[in-house]
Amino acid sequence: MPALFEPPVRCALVDGSSPSREVIVSIRFIAASQLPTPWATFMLHGFQEETTGKEHVVLTLGDVTTEEPVLARVHSECLTGDALFSMRCDCGYQLQEALKRIADEGRGALLYLRQEGRGIGLLNKIRAYALQDEGADTVEANEQLGFNADQRRYDICVPMLEHLGIGSLKLMTNNPRKVEALVQDGVNIRERLAITTGRNPFNEHYLTTKVGKLGHMMQLDDFTPASDVDIERDA
Repeated sequence: MPALFEPPVRCALVDGSSPSREVIVSIRFIAASQLPTPWATFMLHGFQEETTGKEHVVLTLGDVTTEEPVLARVHSECLTGDALFSMRCDCGYQLQEALKRIADEGRGALLYLRQEGRGIGLLNKIRAYALQDEGADTVEANEQLGFNADQRRYDICVPMLEHLGIGSLKLMTNNPRKVEALVQDGVNIRERLAITTGRNPFNEHYLTTKVGKLGHMMQLDDFTPASDVDIERDA
């Protein structure tokens, strides 16, 4: 029978627009299976939020229950970048780089969260893209649609990590707000590791905006060009 986890966690919105508040996050574990990929055969764990019905997955490799920090990425869904190979962002490149690093280490976890477009949803993301086509940057476009620059939440990670027995992370991210939100939600992050890959002419302004307006800790000169990235299309 699927297990229901209802731990009290603290919700911290990454844009800082709302104070932290106590919420109950109910996550139901559904099933787990093997997932062969070009880099390794992962275990795929499926979860569902009780209140929203949203489905999230975690890919794990090796024994993640030991005391050593687990190499991990918390990756928010990006259909355009992850599945359609969009070059407007660096999301798909980061996803593949994270899976490669975990495979190289032989141990790790990737949490894939269903919060497209920094939390505004797929269709609103397309509306935001249309505004960007007219000259808005990625932050301005979200705000012109009436959203905050970043509406993602990370409290949903806590019960999934607890279910998997993961105690601490070496987190692959350039986003200090993500680190802060996860720590406020109770996640033990031992180390932050930069993940800079996929720079190309279509996303340079996007990357510059993430540095200038969202505070991402990265230098564009550190990025692996998209032309040097081997995009895997076949499982």
